Amino acid sequence: MEQKMMEGRCPKCGKPLQIPEGLKEFSCLYCGARLDPTMLLPLQAIDLPEELIALVNERMPACVEDAAQLRLNITKADYAKTFEAYCNTHRPTFQRLEEACVKAADRREDVLQSVIDAFLAFLEDKWKGQKKDAPETDKMAVAIYMVPAVRYMKLGCSEDFCKMLQAEWMRRYPKNPFYVGSYEELSAGFNKKFLGFCFITTAVCRQEGKPDDCEELTAFRAFRDGWLRQCPDGEALIREYYETAPAIVTMISVCENGDTAYGEIRERWLEGCYRDLQQGRMEECKARYTDMVRTLQNKYLH
Repeated sequence: MEQKMMEGRCPKCGKPLQIPEGLKEFSCLYCGARLDPTMLLPLQAIDLPEELIALVNERMPACVEDAAQLRLNITKADYAKTFEAYCNTHRPTFQRLEEACVKAADRREDVLQSVIDAFLAFLEDKWKGQKKDAPETDKMAVAIYMVPAVRYMKLGCSEDFCKMLQAEWMRRYPKNPFYVGSYEELSAGFNKKFLGFCFITTAVCRQEGKPDDCEELTAFRAFRDGWLRQCPDGEALIREYYETAPAIVTMISVCENGDTAYGEIRERWLEGCYRDLQQGRMEECKARYTDMVRTLQNKYLH
């Protein structure tokens, strides 16, 4: 039986390749780059880099708009599935960007910067007349889906594009920072096991350099395992925190300045919760901590 072949071009050197179907990984016959089938560029390519850049600029808005919708699916149960769907949908756009970089190798950085400038110009125009939190919504979409997806594609331009995008974003919007993360890091964060009710508290204390057995965390854990668990809704609340707190902490790690974010959490909620525990006000502590979790869910997950 004749071996079926797939055709495409190497994203590193641009040379045409014929690869047996079914291979999960292979090397370019010309430059030796290690590739997988999803990284191949179309064989019938557009000849001019300018036409490729125009095509990328036309498709880039959909990359962030889809990511903004998928941001609602970043719990541990959904993230892997939605991330894969995002990669499959938008891989051709970034393959075209890689193709433009290969064709215009002598001005590769200019190609990337021009695409980034056009993308941010689209966002800035989109934000006009929208709610004040519109930049935050798109920032989280970029940090949780777009940047990790481009890095996951492992194109020749992936790392430079993400680093340049983040640098330009930080230059233009220093009050809305994001940090370059990877799918592996984010996926591990969303799935991380933690100590139920105390997870956000643990993250705050660790940011401050406090040990895992400090008096504050010990008090919260005793509250969780004792009084809260005996409440009629206690088990349900602990389960809810278990499902959403990893995603909240992961979002903070890539979308915020940790010192600032955790400082605000401490000042607004945790200091009061700890005082409540010290003075035996269990209902007040429960209400305050529940308000914290629901507020953070609305900010980062909804």
